[in-house]
Amino acid sequence: MHNLSLIQESFMKSLGAYFLVMVFILSGAGCAGAQESPLMGKKAPDFTLERLSGKSASLSELIKDKKAILFFFATWCPHCRSQLKEIAARKADFDKDGIVVALVDIGEPKNKVAEFLKTHGMDNDVFLDSQSFVSETYQVLGVPTLVFIGSDGRVRLVEYGLPDDYQQILK
Repeated sequence: MHNLSLIQESFMKSLGAYFLVMVFILSGAGCAGAQESPLMGKKAPDFTLERLSGKSASLSELIKDKKAILFFFATWCPHCRSQLKEIAARKADFDKDGIVVALVDIGEPKNKVAEFLKTHGMDNDVFLDSQSFVSETYQVLGVPTLVFIGSDGRVRLVEYGLPDDYQQILK
């Protein structure tokens, strides 16, 4: 009986991952452009998740009235990898502009995310949305998805890529 429960749980996780991939493909995600989001102009929903470092943290603790970019990604996504490289290249600019970048991995185990970051020479701490609750709250339709949050805590824009005018968006 217990094995049947494990098989059903594994099937549901696989089905969820398949659904996310299909939504990604059918929605044209990965293409530059804004995503129409019902969160636009509203307070960004707070959340608390385990981080790759092993400690739990909340979004509100991390950003503390600062401008922020939430970056939802998955390790299997090639567009996510290119956007992560772009974010890494602009780290000094983000720091100078007082922008916090919070990476949120969707639906993957901690060890897989850790191995991915190690392989790509990245030392970022990552929120682990292993059950995809936060991505559902933010209504993420595909990866990568970037959510731009102003210092007032309101969602300014949802995009599939980092726009050149991100400073203007966050003013």
